[in-house]
Amino acid sequence: MGVAGVWHAIEYHVTGKALDGSVRHDTRQLSREDALKMYTLNAAWIAFAEQQRGSLQAGKLADFAVLNQDIMAIPADKLHQTESLLTFVDGQQVYPEL
Repeated sequence: MGVAGVWHAIEYHVTGKALDGSVRHDTRQLSREDALKMYTLNAAWIAFAEQQRGSLQAGKLADFAVLNQDIMAIPADKLHQTESLLTFVDGQQVYPEL
Protein backbone atom coordinates (compact mmCIF):
# COMPACT_ATOMS: atom_id res chain seq x y z
CA MET A 1 0.00 0.00 0.00
CA GLY A 2 1.45 3.34 -0.99
CA VAL A 3 1.46 6.38 1.25
CA ALA A 4 -1.70 7.78 -0.37
CA GLY A 5 -3.40 4.44 0.27
CA VAL A 6 -2.49 4.62 3.94
CA TRP A 7 -4.28 7.97 4.32
CA HIS A 8 -7.35 6.58 2.56
CA ALA A 9 -7.29 3.59 4.91
CA ILE A 10 -6.90 5.77 7.99
CA GLU A 11 -9.80 7.93 6.81
CA TYR A 12 -11.90 4.78 6.35
CA HIS A 13 -11.14 3.57 9.87
CA VAL A 14 -12.03 6.99 11.31
CA THR A 15 -15.14 7.77 9.25
CA GLY A 16 -16.42 4.32 8.22
CA LYS A 17 -16.79 5.60 4.65
CA ALA A 18 -15.04 3.76 1.80
CA LEU A 19 -13.61 5.26 -1.40
CA ASP A 20 -16.65 4.13 -3.36
CA GLY A 21 -18.92 6.06 -0.97
CA SER A 22 -20.27 3.01 0.82
CA VAL A 23 -20.60 3.33 4.58
CA ARG A 24 -19.80 0.69 7.16
CA HIS A 25 -22.94 0.20 9.24
CA ASP A 26 -21.36 -0.78 12.52
CA THR A 27 -19.76 1.11 15.35
CA ARG A 28 -16.15 0.10 14.81
CA GLN A 29 -14.81 3.50 13.78
CA LEU A 30 -11.50 4.37 15.39
CA SER A 31 -10.28 7.60 16.86
CA ARG A 32 -7.55 9.34 14.87
CA GLU A 33 -5.07 8.41 17.59
CA ASP A 34 -6.00 4.72 17.42
CA ALA A 35 -5.89 4.69 13.62
CA LEU A 36 -2.40 6.24 13.66
CA LYS A 37 -1.24 3.67 16.23
CA MET A 38 -2.56 0.92 14.00
CA TYR A 39 -0.38 2.11 11.10
CA THR A 40 2.71 2.87 13.21
CA LEU A 41 3.19 1.09 16.53
CA ASN A 42 0.98 -1.89 15.70
CA ALA A 43 2.48 -2.25 12.22
CA ALA A 44 5.97 -2.40 13.75
CA TRP A 45 4.77 -5.03 16.24
CA ILE A 46 3.27 -7.19 13.47
CA ALA A 47 6.61 -7.02 11.62
CA PHE A 48 8.51 -8.00 14.83
CA ALA A 49 10.24 -4.60 14.60
CA GLU A 50 8.81 -2.78 17.62
CA GLN A 51 12.30 -2.57 19.18
CA GLN A 52 13.56 -0.60 16.14
CA ARG A 53 10.57 1.46 14.97
CA GLY A 54 6.92 2.33 15.45
CA SER A 55 7.24 4.93 18.20
CA LEU A 56 9.41 7.93 18.98
CA GLN A 57 11.85 6.69 21.61
CA ALA A 58 15.59 6.99 22.19
CA GLY A 59 17.48 4.37 20.21
CA LYS A 60 14.72 3.73 17.67
CA LEU A 61 14.71 4.77 14.04
CA ALA A 62 13.25 8.25 13.79
CA ASP A 63 11.90 8.52 10.27
CA PHE A 64 9.49 11.41 10.01
CA ALA A 65 7.47 13.50 7.61
CA VAL A 66 6.26 17.08 7.62
CA LEU A 67 2.64 16.97 6.44
CA ASN A 68 0.63 19.50 4.45
CA GLN A 69 -2.19 19.59 7.02
CA ASP A 70 -2.83 19.00 10.71
CA ILE A 71 -4.30 15.49 10.69
CA MET A 72 -5.69 15.93 14.18
CA ALA A 73 -7.63 19.12 13.34
CA ILE A 74 -8.92 18.78 9.78
CA PRO A 75 -12.34 17.28 9.02
CA ALA A 76 -12.03 13.48 9.05
CA ASP A 77 -13.26 13.21 5.46
CA LYS A 78 -10.20 15.20 4.34
CA LEU A 79 -7.58 12.83 5.79
CA HIS A 80 -7.05 11.24 2.37
CA GLN A 81 -5.74 14.60 1.12
CA THR A 82 -2.72 14.37 3.42
CA GLU A 83 0.63 14.61 1.66
CA SER A 84 4.21 14.78 2.79
CA LEU A 85 6.01 18.05 2.17
CA LEU A 86 9.30 16.75 3.56
CA THR A 87 10.35 13.19 4.51
CA PHE A 88 13.44 11.93 6.35
CA VAL A 89 14.58 8.31 6.61
CA ASP A 90 17.65 7.27 8.60
CA GLY A 91 18.43 10.94 9.20
CA GLN A 92 18.55 11.73 5.48
CA GLN A 93 16.07 13.76 3.48
CA VAL A 94 14.45 11.47 0.92
CA TYR A 95 11.57 13.67 -0.24
CA PRO A 96 11.70 15.91 -2.04
CA GLU A 97 14.94 14.65 -3.48
CA LEU A 98 17.82 17.08 -3.12
